[in-house]
Amino acid sequence: MFQLQGSLWKLLALIIGLVITFHAASCGYFFCVRFPGLLELPGNIYDDVSDIYILSGGPRVIPSFKTAALQRNHDPKLIPQIIHQTYKSSKVPNSVRPMMQSWRLANPNWEIRFYDDEACLEFVQHEFPEYLEAYRNLPKHVERSDFFRYMVVLRMGGLYADVDTECRRAMDDIIKPRDTLLVGWENEFATPEIAAHRNYARTRQVLQWVFAAAPGHPALRDICDHIAQNVYTVFSQNTNRDTLERTGPGVFTDYVLKHAAMHPPSKRDDPWTVRLLPKVHFGVHPVGLDGIEPDAPGITVLHHYLGTWKVRGGWSRKRIDLYRLWRKVKSFVGPDSSKPEKTVDKPSWQAPHQTGLFPVSIEWEPPFSMLVDLIGHGDHQAGSDVSASLTAWGSWQPALAPTRGPTVLDALIGSLGSRGSNRVLLDIGAGQGLFSLAAAARGHRAIAFELSPNSLASFEASMAFNGFQDLITLHKVALGQQNESICVERGGPPKPRIFGGANPASVSIHARAQVDLARGYSHPQLHNVSAVGSSGVSAAAAGHEQWPWVKCTKTAQRCKGAHFVANETKIAAVRISANGWDAGILHGLQEVILSSPPSVILMELAPSQMEAVGLADAATLLQQLYQLGYTEISHSGYVCDERWYNLTRSIRLRGLGFAGQDSLRQPTWCTLPPDKFHALSARTSQQQRPENILLIYKTAPKPQPALAAPAPAGTNISGRGLPVAGVAKPISSQVLAAQQAFH
Repeated sequence: MFQLQGSLWKLLALIIGLVITFHAASCGYFFCVRFPGLLELPGNIYDDVSDIYILSGGPRVIPSFKTAALQRNHDPKLIPQIIHQTYKSSKVPNSVRPMMQSWRLANPNWEIRFYDDEACLEFVQHEFPEYLEAYRNLPKHVERSDFFRYMVVLRMGGLYADVDTECRRAMDDIIKPRDTLLVGWENEFATPEIAAHRNYARTRQVLQWVFAAAPGHPALRDICDHIAQNVYTVFSQNTNRDTLERTGPGVFTDYVLKHAAMHPPSKRDDPWTVRLLPKVHFGVHPVGLDGIEPDAPGITVLHHYLGTWKVRGGWSRKRIDLYRLWRKVKSFVGPDSSKPEKTVDKPSWQAPHQTGLFPVSIEWEPPFSMLVDLIGHGDHQAGSDVSASLTAWGSWQPALAPTRGPTVLDALIGSLGSRGSNRVLLDIGAGQGLFSLAAAARGHRAIAFELSPNSLASFEASMAFNGFQDLITLHKVALGQQNESICVERGGPPKPRIFGGANPASVSIHARAQVDLARGYSHPQLHNVSAVGSSGVSAAAAGHEQWPWVKCTKTAQRCKGAHFVANETKIAAVRISANGWDAGILHGLQEVILSSPPSVILMELAPSQMEAVGLADAATLLQQLYQLGYTEISHSGYVCDERWYNLTRSIRLRGLGFAGQDSLRQPTWCTLPPDKFHALSARTSQQQRPENILLIYKTAPKPQPALAAPAPAGTNISGRGLPVAGVAKPISSQVLAAQQAFH
């Protein structure tokens, strides 16, 4: 009997232990200070819920721009409301009828015109007799279909759509009043070889299964002339490539980009605009190839490839489902390392090598365009390829998916108010200029700072393309707490880089080190102009392996930011993207912040990098800003998502019938009270990725405190008044190895 009771007690103890462990795990170790559901009343659930909410009064889209955007959707447009579709006969397959119907449902006010082969020929005879012979002599039906779509939109205007495309959004919401040619990016590849293996005509290609234009657009006229003049030209012995160059996306891409350069938005009186939409609008593959799934937000048109001429049978529903299943199984099983890597035969033809920058329309109101690099060739920020993200989504934000909202861009630029408010953005570490250009698009001024030649080329080209030179002042310097000369290049110009696209894991430590050094925000020892050989490297760093120091071959200036802000300038918002140099930059702006505090400060907080720089730790910097009056603080990124996951999971597992849990939605922004500063800093350091910190100025305590001066990197800071700071941390073995990239 006693033995049975002892066993029962052991079993009960085991069950209690498992329950406690389970509940503790459900709460998570971050921000978890109690055992939820065991030692508290149901009312405490609301304490957790109140700790996570979408920031009110911070990240928001200014209503005036929302209202203006809705109004513009109904303004008269230069592109008429006509949808053109064609098929070889009037007997359209049942598989495409729902897709054709989607255009009518999404665009009830548009006229839909359908043409079979006989109607197409009749149209060409009456409207373009000069092209009739060329049209009849094209060797393939797909080539005549290409030619017809250009001609019908050239003459009638409106929108052309393949019958196997599905419309998911009203075109009135996409087409702007000033648009006269609207096309979408289909795809891009880092090298011509990759493009050729995927049967693309260009490394960066525009699609033509959907496009819209005003009648008479000269780009369409040039394309039609090209086709008429090259009916008998053999562009390639590869029959697919031959078609792509004669009538397909190859020639279409060439003329669209040519006219985009000829008719930039900066020419305000030029009616023949060209706007290239990001891939998410028209270019998503039905099986989710290349990083965008077919159920992703923001898709306007989905092409189902049911009638594709390059794949036998097209992408049927069954084939799509089987391919998705195969992808899931492959990702679950992983690659078989025991088998040798399969080599791909060299293609019989190669896509032309495209260089330079490419325009893409940014998802912003009002819209503007940026000139970006080919995927894998531009600078990375916050671990991602900014150009690749802008091309795919028309948006980019550090530490967050491009479509998560309210976006960082909404939060910062929205704080500047309406057009004409005479409020200025200070954009530090501007990169390719997304934030400054978005501010200028709304009529605000921006003072930007950037050093990287790669980013500067894109930024300056985008300024000129949009005509924003009068609104943006660009300084080619890095900012800090003092004026000094710094090294930004070692061993000569870096070799041309091809990164792995938008995937952070594919970016090597060498590539990141090169970009950070060029931007002026790398490890302090790397920026030391006089550092040659192993001198200056701490014993801890040099003990692992000899650092192959090379001579500094290029220098630049790091300056105090206050020197660039005139006394009469009202700085309304400050953005800092500086890889851990935030404390020094803010100290260099101390005069500006104390005399007329900006309403908003946005930082990409990277505590581990701040520790390496050695100026001030993240928690101390946040506490100082809080004491200066920035008392409404929010954060977004991995740590915010983790907080939400832990707390909401705990609520559900308690089983206490919380009435609002069904309506609880994951926020983009989480509140950050002062007692969480250290926890946030510690958790962000562990993740090795930045967290967006948004600080909103409320009221400053009296007497107003000053920013404590951080110590110069590499010096002893004891007794300088900074509560928590440190000596510049030795360079890690990874960073030491990265110096190989500068040879």
